[in-house]
Amino acid sequence: MDPRFGISREDFRRAIEEAGDAWATAADKNLFQYDEKGKLGINLVYDTRQEITQRVITIRAGIVARMKEADSIEAKLTPLQDDFRTRQGSYADQLASYRQALGSYNQKVKNSNIMGGAPEVEFQRLAEERLSLKKQNNLLEAKRLELNRSADEINVLVKKHNAFLVQANTAARALNRTGSAGVEFEEGRYIRAGGEERVDVFQFEDRKNLLVILSHELGHALGMKHNPNPSSIMSPLNHTDQLVLTAEDVDGLRTVCSLQ
Repeated sequence: MDPRFGISREDFRRAIEEAGDAWATAADKNLFQYDEKGKLGINLVYDTRQEITQRVITIRAGIVARMKEADSIEAKLTPLQDDFRTRQGSYADQLASYRQALGSYNQKVKNSNIMGGAPEVEFQRLAEERLSLKKQNNLLEAKRLELNRSADEINVLVKKHNAFLVQANTAARALNRTGSAGVEFEEGRYIRAGGEERVDVFQFEDRKNLLVILSHELGHALGMKHNPNPSSIMSPLNHTDQLVLTAEDVDGLRTVCSLQ
């Protein structure tokens, strides 16, 4: 046991028993039994394989965390942006209407000045129109300032969203530089030589992965060879994280254990 794997002896023993039970259930008999003096030793051997695996796990977790943050911000952004576009469209329509009314008012004032001034009734009406336009302008200015504040809020969120994406991409590039890209690690090995019989486990990402590796090596301990089904426990390459025996696995077990 190497403590750098981050698993206790008791948890490791339970994992071994669970991995062995997969074969025992298929055989309908007890195939493995724990014994401190048993001839089959099972070891956790820490080297660069698990070191890189743990580094990859940490980087992946960082990527997932940053993408979740980005998704959370995007969930806030979408309704804010939709609302902003709606209010911006309304403001643009009102501004266009105001400018048209203002232009009409200015033309009336110009015409009145050309005529030497407006009669009292017309003057009063223009004064009321000027006051109405001033109120409209004040309302439009308030809406413009509110739109600017909303735009600033959205821009801050966009920057945060983009920053998390940049961090995730940076982490992804770091993941490619871990040394694991394009490398097929030997996760475990069953060894029988010189009177010694043992299983060495060199790397695993999580408990599910560990169970499959242990079950694979215990299959070798029972005498089974690899089979071509990529979903099998006894596949030469680990393509599954499910501790489920395939028909090929069961056939191999029946052969080595002479089961009917």
